[in-house]
Amino acid sequence: MADDLWAEFRVKPTAAPESASAPSPAPAEDQWAAFRAKPEAAPAPERASGPAPAPAPPAPAAGSEAAAVGRGLLNGVPVVGPYLLGGVNRAAAAVRALQNGTTFPEELKNVEAFGEATAKENPWSSTGGELVGGVLGTAPLVAAAPAAFGAGVASLPVRMLASGASGATLGAADSAVRSDGDAGAAIAGAGWGAALGAAGPAVGAGVGKAVGAFTSRGRSNGVVQEALEGISEKDLESAQFLIQQARNLPGGGVALTLDEALNAVTGGQATRASQLARVVSNSGGEGGRIMNEVYAARPASVENVGKSAFDRVAPPNLKPTELGFDVQDAARAGISQTPEGQALSAARAAQAERITPEQAGQAIQTDLGGVRALREAARDSRANVDYRLAREAPETVGIERMVAVERPGEPIITRPEGAPRFSDAAPRPMDPPPVVEASAAAGPESLARFVARHGGLRLDGDVVATDLHRFNIPGMGNVAREGGKGIDNFWRERLIEAGYFRPDADGGAARDITNELLRKLQNEQRGVPSFPVDDARQAAAARGRQGQVTDEFRAAQSQAESSLDEALSRAGVPPESLSPEIRSRTVGALMRGEHVDPLEAYERTVGAMVEPPAPYVKSTTVTEEIPDVRFGQVDPRPALAAVAEQGRTAKGDVRGSLGSFGRDLRAPDGEIDLSVAGNLKARERQDMRIKRAQEFGDGTKVRDLTITRNALDEQLKRVPEVAVADANYARNSVPLAPFERPNAPLNRITARENAPGREPGPFRTPAEQVPEAITGPTALREALANGSAATREAAERRLSTQILDAVTDAKGDVSAETLRKAMRENADVLDQMPALRDRLSHLVVAREGMARVEASPLGRIAQRPDVKSAISVLFPSDPLANSQEEIRSAVQALARNNPHAARDMVRIYMETVFNEATQETKGIAKQYGGAGFASAIRGNGQQRHNLEAAIRALPEGDTLWTGLDRMLTTLEATGYRPQKGSDTAFNQAIQARLKEGKGTVGQAINDVVSGAVAGATVGGPSGALGGALVGGRRGGSKVLQERRVLKDSEAIARILTDPRALSMIRSLSRQEPGSRSAEVLTSKLIQIGGRGLSSASQSSASPTH
Repeated sequence: MADDLWAEFRVKPTAAPESASAPSPAPAEDQWAAFRAKPEAAPAPERASGPAPAPAPPAPAAGSEAAAVGRGLLNGVPVVGPYLLGGVNRAAAAVRALQNGTTFPEELKNVEAFGEATAKENPWSSTGGELVGGVLGTAPLVAAAPAAFGAGVASLPVRMLASGASGATLGAADSAVRSDGDAGAAIAGAGWGAALGAAGPAVGAGVGKAVGAFTSRGRSNGVVQEALEGISEKDLESAQFLIQQARNLPGGGVALTLDEALNAVTGGQATRASQLARVVSNSGGEGGRIMNEVYAARPASVENVGKSAFDRVAPPNLKPTELGFDVQDAARAGISQTPEGQALSAARAAQAERITPEQAGQAIQTDLGGVRALREAARDSRANVDYRLAREAPETVGIERMVAVERPGEPIITRPEGAPRFSDAAPRPMDPPPVVEASAAAGPESLARFVARHGGLRLDGDVVATDLHRFNIPGMGNVAREGGKGIDNFWRERLIEAGYFRPDADGGAARDITNELLRKLQNEQRGVPSFPVDDARQAAAARGRQGQVTDEFRAAQSQAESSLDEALSRAGVPPESLSPEIRSRTVGALMRGEHVDPLEAYERTVGAMVEPPAPYVKSTTVTEEIPDVRFGQVDPRPALAAVAEQGRTAKGDVRGSLGSFGRDLRAPDGEIDLSVAGNLKARERQDMRIKRAQEFGDGTKVRDLTITRNALDEQLKRVPEVAVADANYARNSVPLAPFERPNAPLNRITARENAPGREPGPFRTPAEQVPEAITGPTALREALANGSAATREAAERRLSTQILDAVTDAKGDVSAETLRKAMRENADVLDQMPALRDRLSHLVVAREGMARVEASPLGRIAQRPDVKSAISVLFPSDPLANSQEEIRSAVQALARNNPHAARDMVRIYMETVFNEATQETKGIAKQYGGAGFASAIRGNGQQRHNLEAAIRALPEGDTLWTGLDRMLTTLEATGYRPQKGSDTAFNQAIQARLKEGKGTVGQAINDVVSGAVAGATVGGPSGALGGALVGGRRGGSKVLQERRVLKDSEAIARILTDPRALSMIRSLSRQEPGSRSAEVLTSKLIQIGGRGLSSASQSSASPTH
């Protein structure tokens, strides 16, 4: 219906481009705006009294085209038009009178003069407004009674008769009103109305031809009909919506032509429309200019629309390379927010806190050291009581012995003949062998001389068995003497300090040097002295000189004795009968060269003898041993026997250790020690020797010392109190076994540098070495079994730290495979720490679960801080099918953690593709850059889905996608812009028809113009004006034929580019041929095409500024 058609036209108006449309008529309430702005001055009448009013401003000579159209709209309404225009004139006059202080009649006269001048100066606008007013005024009547106006479904004669009657009535009434009731004018108006009304239905048939020219309903073969062949109403509606949507895009919009929109909505099926647009754009003239202006503005419009769309996504990022780090951080945060990431975070948070070796060692040492100290204190407190009772045990052991007693013996008579005496004339005895000794400043002091000078050895133990008490050093005394100093408590450290013995391997002086010392002293007694170690070379040289002198002395002595024995034998005196004193003096004289003849020397010695003194008597004391019994607490003789037995075959330092143990079993006076206290200490010292031998790994020594120790222990346990004390001590030592076992890890890490009578010293093992000492399963088991929760916690934390450090790379990522391998390698240890094993197992499972996440787009983005890499992950050129959900999840995670970074990355991607697609070629902007961008950004179907998923995942993504989708749809439509070339025959046919003005299109336009004029100018002056227009058309047909090509091209160009034309075409396609609505809509379509022609004519007639 007509009212519905106009409602649709009013709901969706679109502004035409400046090049393709003239200003639209102003509404009725605004038509006097120009007039109010420029009132004309008019002379004001004089008043009877009062001051003279100010002169009224003159009314303008003529109004603008808008004012002409507005007045024409009001005046063109049938019957009531003059009244409406008169009411408006009176209202304007009243307003001007109030504003200017003039009288109403004066202002009314000015307003009416203004209207007449406006109509005269703007005849086309005024006439067009009257046409529109006539249509608008008649449309409600036609809608109310269509049959009365020939718009029904009856036959053409019937409709012509009804239309003539209604036209006569309406024409008479309108003429009567306009002529103030003139009967002649009313009769003339009725005649015109009857004639034009009767012709209306016939003209409607022509309108049907026009409709067929613009749609597929017509049977003619016109250009437009062929161009729109197969285009449905739905396609036209979609095209109209697309054009409006393109023009309303942010950034100024994009102007789409009708052919581009139709191809876009039909998938390229409107090929003939494209060919028509191509011919028009390439035909020159005003039509070509209009089309080319639209195309020329296209690149800038695409640029503005694209930048506006990108700005809505995110503002420009001036540091795009730094964006990669933000995107990577957001991706990592997104990974951690996934169920797998949260599980991994929880598993890592559940791991034991990291700890250093020193921190762990301090905790373990403090705990285990305290445990050891408590257990030792408990054992010692009990042992102090038990062994005190053992030391107080009664003496129940008796040892038989021989006690030496003295009695007077026979006197000793000493006679002089036993020792010959000599006078001073006798030769002196033979000199001792000369000794080559170095002076104090020239050489070292021998070992025997050093010992004798510093007090000598005490005569006890093994010293007694030697002959050192007879070894006298002149001026120094005997090497061994009564009241001398002991080897263990004095000489061991003194001689090592003096350099006669090398110190122990650890720099100490704890080893037994008894056997070595006695051996060196005996060698020196035999003539081979020992010197300090550093003076060995000088002593060796001295020994060499001594040997030479001694050899020379012995040779001289042997020669003298041989000559003496030979001479005595010849003289008949047996050589063996000579007293040693006589022989010594005789040989000495021969060796010193006092006599050459041995007999002379012998006679001199014998002749110098003197008489012996009187004998003397000395009383004596006889010592005898008698049996006796000695009582004590324990009998250590089996232990001494064991020492003797093992000493028979012992070698090296084992013999010295056995000797030391034997001495420990004796009292200071040499007697066997029968006390419990003394033998307990002897056993204790033997235990220490065994412990040291075990530490050094000397199994032979351990065996021999253990045999003697067991022999003593067996005797001690015969004392009940000692047996009880040992049993309690052993029972209380069981918890301390891991701490006291030689080379045991707990022993090493808890041993202290204790000083007697002082507080416990520091631990011998550094704290940082403690965790390494208990890394083995056995050591760890003992540590956990004996330590408290602090030891377990420190050990678990340290092992956890070691494993996690080994399986964590430089980026802080844990390798599940490496962690599993580490757990397998430490399975024995982890079995003792089930809590740690479970935590690590959970971490392995959680880390393996991250493999899927890391393989996802979000995981690959998190691997590198590179924005290009991230874009290639989200928008690959060959995406996997159905991957849009993964893209959506990835972008959602990025936007959730850093919305700005997510927006920036999407903008950079789109803008990069846009810049590449729209770049200039040889300084000329790409006409198809927008379409290329849309094709590149959307790509195939999967790329399209991925892009939509990424955009919708952004904040306000649905809104962003709606706008972006509209822009891309518009840019895709620009790709249907026709190009030059091809379809030559069709192009030539179109140009021929436009040039000749014949055929369906030309005839349809003629009929449409005639029908529009006839239908719109109903009655009165309007009918006269219509007749004038028709006559003018026929009179200028020759001129129009010559310019038909250019003008028709211009009209088609304006129809293709003016968005209002499509609305008219849609409305025409829904009307019945010959209907009143078809007439009205066809006239409007003609106005769209003709407005440009009139404006072009006026512009050509006006001077150029």
